[in-house]
Formats: sequence, structure tokens, C-alpha cells
Amino acid sequence: MCIADAWGGAGVLCLGGMAETQPTGAVERASIEIQRARYASPEDFLEHFDVRNVPSAPGCYLMRDAKGAVIYVGKAKDLRSRIRSYINESDTRYTVRFLMGRVAQLDFLVTTTEKEALFLENSLIKDHKPRYNMRLKDDKTYVSVRVNVGHDFPRVTVTRRRHRDGSRYFGPYSSAAAVRDTLRQLQRAFPLRTCSDAVLHNRARPCLYYEMKQCAAPCVGYISREDYREIVEQVLLVLGGRSQDLGARLLEQIARCSEKLEYEKAAELRDRLYAVRHTMERQRTVAVPGAADRDVFGIHTQGRYSEIQVLYFRGGKMAGGRSFSFNQREMPLGELFGSFLLQYYADSPTIPSEVLVPVALEDADTLGEILSEQRGGKVSVHTPQRGEKRALVDMANRNAKSSFEEKRLGEKANRDLLEEIRGRLGLRRTPHRIECFDISTQQGASSTGSMAVFENGQPAKHRYRRFAVRHVEGQDDFAMLREVLLRRYRRGIEEDDLPDLTLIDGGKGQLNVAVAALRDLGIEDLDVAAIAKARAQEGGRSPERFFIPGRANPIVPRQDSPMVHVLARLRDEAHRFAVSYHRKRRRKASVSTQLTQIPGVGEKRARLLLNRLGSLAKIQEAPVEAIAALPGFSEKTAEVVKQHLTAVQTGRNALGD
Repeated sequence: MCIADAWGGAGVLCLGGMAETQPTGAVERASIEIQRARYASPEDFLEHFDVRNVPSAPGCYLMRDAKGAVIYVGKAKDLRSRIRSYINESDTRYTVRFLMGRVAQLDFLVTTTEKEALFLENSLIKDHKPRYNMRLKDDKTYVSVRVNVGHDFPRVTVTRRRHRDGSRYFGPYSSAAAVRDTLRQLQRAFPLRTCSDAVLHNRARPCLYYEMKQCAAPCVGYISREDYREIVEQVLLVLGGRSQDLGARLLEQIARCSEKLEYEKAAELRDRLYAVRHTMERQRTVAVPGAADRDVFGIHTQGRYSEIQVLYFRGGKMAGGRSFSFNQREMPLGELFGSFLLQYYADSPTIPSEVLVPVALEDADTLGEILSEQRGGKVSVHTPQRGEKRALVDMANRNAKSSFEEKRLGEKANRDLLEEIRGRLGLRRTPHRIECFDISTQQGASSTGSMAVFENGQPAKHRYRRFAVRHVEGQDDFAMLREVLLRRYRRGIEEDDLPDLTLIDGGKGQLNVAVAALRDLGIEDLDVAAIAKARAQEGGRSPERFFIPGRANPIVPRQDSPMVHVLARLRDEAHRFAVSYHRKRRRKASVSTQLTQIPGVGEKRARLLLNRLGSLAKIQEAPVEAIAALPGFSEKTAEVVKQHLTAVQTGRNALGD
């Protein structure tokens, strides 16, 4: 790979080519400082930039604004040709002119091949997070089904993360409830274990699922690995959409059992066949001819907003779909869709044999080659123009449009909700960002605070914060809340990062603490409110009520209103976050006992000692050899443990005497 500076013809610095099969995100790094000329404005840049200094080679380019921030990362087969079309305005598309009106600097990374350029672009987008690129964010909304086929006795689980761990994954699916319902149906027909590995290896007798005939009890050896593997293979056929193949397989097994006069086993297989047919009949699928596995992408654009829809076809049937929303799209779709696909498939262990896209990609062949290497088999990426495949792309486009309109309606409902909150609480501005605070403590020990954040009515978990209370002794919730607020908003003032509304879990007392803390920091224009939780009382439950500064009586909205639902949900999030951190600190403090006071024994080793040996008394009674045999312990460390506990016990006996 070569890094080139196009600012004064200073030459090209080569770092050495990357391997053809280098995985995404593993682009070779080097700490190299390049002298760059930064122009004062985009106009000055366009006037003085010399396109002849751009190398005529494949690679990536980084567009920066006047402050030096990367606003767009692109790739090209010929960097000089691509940049010339931008600089000379031969590309008259509005999106290009819009972006070039903001560029004050261009950097180049020259690669040997187009494949390297694709890998590099993907890595740069993840590193710099450019404003105008399609950047696929880490989204854990969708679930997948995982079968750990490498295990002797695999089980079927639902997960939101995919790893390259040798397991088979199916999905993703948008409805976790529907997935779990389907798995419950399968569990009745296929008696696979549901217990964890720890339970599997330590159980002495079968569990209730065995009595219900929903588990074959591999934990106690009631089924062989071969027979269990046969059930797993049948489940994989169902999850892969190959129910017809499974039906034929079961019919063949039923016939063999009948010939051997194994009528009970034949009846069991017959019931399984009926259950599979019933489960499959409940699932609505769209059968299509052609490749067994394919992903079909569609897109809908409106102004600078784009919605991408992907439909999954597995075993020749549509198995589900997923949509992605992008704002501030400025560059042409043909340039952006390739980088989107590489990001999309970078961490996916499931890649189909065919990918259909709605726009022509100049690097479709290169992208297909990369996906083929990841999949371990041929993958074709193309844009159909007519026929049945084009009809599938059109269907994906319609789904993208429908998803776009649905999300816009949801955004409008959120805007109306925020305006309702503003009007009902008498706020100075619309609360697009609300920060809610809560305190969790137990008699003043291991006290914690939390901040949960909603943006436009939805959780913004990347903004959540937790606080360990440092300067308050004893049970003083008001002082703890004041400390947390001062720490949060001192930093907010320094970083110019303040919300539209601060919400406190509590009543008038907590509200007054918050108002005083903000006043001490010189923050006068930040809206503050407190929410008092509904509690059981004589004759029913008290309502959710809100306290605001300058008003003696609480505001009690209609309890079934969206305003109450959203703000109570935010309050509950802050409470959950505070309690979970408080429990974590208490657990850590409880482990800091006599064991963690021993030199060379930390929290992990202390837990290991207690889990394996049971108690301090049993640890003290155990021989040095037994302690030294534990993972992470040496004979020397075991002797230190014994000596320390013996000394502690001797001291206690002396005090007792």
C-alpha cells in the first residue's frame, strides 16, 4: 500500500502491498506523518488544488473540511480520473456539488488492487465515521437462531450477536417473540436439550423436560451421540427452510423402523413428521425459483434520506427481511452501495450464493470475489434488469419505501409526543434529549448514581452513564444526587453538551436539590422536572405525578397518555441502570474479604477458591497440594494462602483468649 500526498507533488510513500486475502478491518497500519497544506476555505481549495498531483492508480481518498475533520471516504479504480470529475465539475450531480462545497483538503491512500481499496475504505469508514458516508451502526435489535454444531450435544439458542465460532446461524429475524414461539413448537417435536453446558455436565438425573418428552436426556446418557446428531440434523433442515427434504427423510426412517418391527420408534417419528408439517403450515413464505439462498436488496430515497431493505431467501423461500435508515446521504448510490455491502457482510457468518442489488456497482466483481473468500464458495453480485430476479428487486424496493414511510410516521408521532411533554410541563424548549438521574444505595454502602438518556422519545444507550458516589458518607440521598449532578454538568459545561430536560426520579426534595446544583453551576436555562413513582395506597395506586420548579402542587396527567408512558419508562431505565451498577459494586465489595487481602490473590482467584472449596474454613483445612492444583495457582501461592489464613485464625484465637 502507498500513501500519497497530493499537495505539492511531494511523491508517493510505499508501505508494501497487502495480501489478497486480507480480512476486512485488518488493513496494515503505519505511523507516518505527511505534510499537508490545508486551505482556509472550500473556495480556496477548488481554486488552487492541482489534480495532476493525484496518482492515476486504485485507492481511497479522504475529504476533509476546513477544520480537518474527515467528512467523506471514497474509493476509485483511478483516483485521478475520479477527483478530476469532482474538481472540474464534469460530474454535475447535485450531491457531488454539495459535498465539494465543503471540502478544504484531500488525502490519498494508494493501493495495489481494487480489492485492497475496498478493504481499506471499509476500515477508514469505521475509524473516521465520516458524516456523509453510509455507515452501518452496530444494531442488536434483530435476533438470530444459533446451533452450536461443534458440541457433542448441541442446543438451539436465540442470540443477538453473531460470532465466527463454527456454529450455524439462521436469520436475522425482526420478531424475537415469533422466533421463540417457533422454537417452542420445534422443542415439542425435536427433544434437544435446553440446559447450559454446566448443567449438562453436572446433572445426576433427568430434568422435567425429559418427563414431558421434550428432551432426550443426554445429560445422563439416555441417548447416544449418533442418535442425538440425527435429531440435530433434522432441526437444521427445518431452520434452513428444507422442510420437504426433512419430510422425505422422516418417511424413509419410518419405513425402516416398520420393517424392523420398531413400531414405538416409528410412531414417535410419525408424530414428529405431523408436528413439522403443522409448524411449517403456520409460516407464510414466498417461494421463488433459482438459487436456494440469496439476499435481495432494495432502496428508496427521498431527498438526502435513504432506506435500504434486504430480503432473505433461504431454501428458495423468503425467510424474512431487515431495513436500514441513513440520513445525510450526499454521494451517488453507486459509489456508496458497495461500501455498505462490505460493511454489512463483514461480520456476518452467513453469506448466500447470490446477492441482488438495485443499482449498478462498478466494483461488483471485486466485491463478489471478497464475499466468495469469506463464504468459502462462489458468490455472485449483480443488478438484474428484467425477469423474475428484477421482480424480486422491485419487491425489495417497495418494502424499502413502505419501511421509510412507516418510520417517518413514527418520527411524526415522536415529535407530537415531545410537543405534548413541552406543553404539559411548561418547558422552554422541546425536549429532544432528556437525561434522567437516579440514586441506588443500601444504608450508604456502595452507593451509585445513574443517568439514562432518551433522544426523540427513544433510548440513547451510548449516552448512558453511571457514577460511583465518592464524597458522601452514610445514607444521604440528597447529597448523593447533588454530587452526581455536579459531576455530570461540570463536564457538560466544559464540552458544551447539555440536554433539553433534566428529569429526576423523586419528589419535591430531589427537585430542589437539582435546581440548587444547576444554579451553583451557573446553569439557568435548563428545564428540570421530577417524576414521583406510582405506589400502592389505600383504595388502589397513587398516580404518576410530576413536580416542576415554582409550582407547589404536582402535575398529574392522564395516566394512560403517551407522555406518562415514555417518561415513566425513562425513569425505570435510570432505576434499572443504577440498581445493576449498585449490585455489581456490592458483589465486588463482598469478595474483598480476607481472601483478596492475601498477596497475589485478586477477585478472580478468590472466587475460584470459594467456588471450588466452598468456604474459608474449608480453604483453611485444604492441603497445599489441593490449592496448588487449582487453575492459576502455584505451590508458592498456595503456601501464601495457607500461611495468611493460619495467621488470621491464630490472631482471632488470641483475641478470644
